[in-house]
Amino acid sequence: MKTIFRSKITHAAIALSFVAGFISSCKPSGSSETGSSSEQSPRPALKVRTAVLKSEQVPVFEEVVGTVRPHLQASVSAKVTGRLLSMKAVPGMKVKKGTVIAEIEAEEMKAALERSQAAYKNSDSDLQRYRKLLASGAATQAEFDAVQSVQLIANATVKETQAMISNATVKAPFDGTITRKLMDTGDLATPGKPLFIVEDSSQLRLEINVAESLANQVTLGEKFSILIAGASSAQLNGTVAEIAPAADTSSRTFLVKLDLQANPALRAGQFGRAYLPRAKRDALLVPSKAVIERGQMDYVFVADQDIARLRIVRTKDENHHSDPDAKTREILAGLESGETVILSPAPELRDGQKIITTTGATSPSKSSSQN
Repeated sequence: MKTIFRSKITHAAIALSFVAGFISSCKPSGSSETGSSSEQSPRPALKVRTAVLKSEQVPVFEEVVGTVRPHLQASVSAKVTGRLLSMKAVPGMKVKKGTVIAEIEAEEMKAALERSQAAYKNSDSDLQRYRKLLASGAATQAEFDAVQSVQLIANATVKETQAMISNATVKAPFDGTITRKLMDTGDLATPGKPLFIVEDSSQLRLEINVAESLANQVTLGEKFSILIAGASSAQLNGTVAEIAPAADTSSRTFLVKLDLQANPALRAGQFGRAYLPRAKRDALLVPSKAVIERGQMDYVFVADQDIARLRIVRTKDENHHSDPDAKTREILAGLESGETVILSPAPELRDGQKIITTTGATSPSKSSSQN
């Protein structure tokens, strides 16, 4: 029994020695019983600029969708009837005013021109002969007037035929781009049947259908913010150029056309949104330079007396349709009116760190909001 009891004591002593050694190895080197050397020194106070938040009135916008269309668009048709000899333009081709884009067969018109020229030559000879007869008294004034009328009609016929031959050459009505080709070589061209669609893409407009409740608030010359999708989120301003005087009976909306400023990213047929101011509402705005973005989260440092406190906030992204110069973000949650935020916080600023505040500015009012 004594031997067994002595063996258990020995094993227990070995186990205690092992635990003590493990704890000793985990203790940081240079640590003392007081632990004063392991304590971190406090961060120095940072000098920061601050701004006081306040609730402000911001406009509420009504989004109205529309389509980008060219300011000038024309259906180019033939003025005479005939077979198409050649189609010299294709979709996407840029043309200048007066450029020949199609030619129509004009053999019959050329023959008619020869006949009219021969008739004119004969009538002019008769006129010259009767002028001499009238001077000698061998012809009456009535006879001379009749011959002169025939000569004038023959001359007009020549000019008419020449114009018809000229119309057999189809030309571009203005500088633009061929967007559609509706006929091909060999087809029969007739007046009123389009050959091409030509658009002037240098001048575009957004056409929107505005509801009756908003139509009365739209005036000629007024400017609205516009967002064009598919054009690298091109943000533009549109000026009201036309307002339909009557509503569409099926949709009860008014057609409004907004002239767009030149932008190489714009194309006819693109989808666009116009933002029409409807009313105003209260919003809590914070300067954009006070918001820290880390991943999917937004943070703001709040000055709590002389201590910086880091807050998680929920913001509304600065709307693309708002004033491009706006430098604010709307706070939806996490802050309250009257609190003081730190502007452009330094990267080394930490939560709980002491600060020395200097007043920057109150929350600016330049902002907008979407409904």
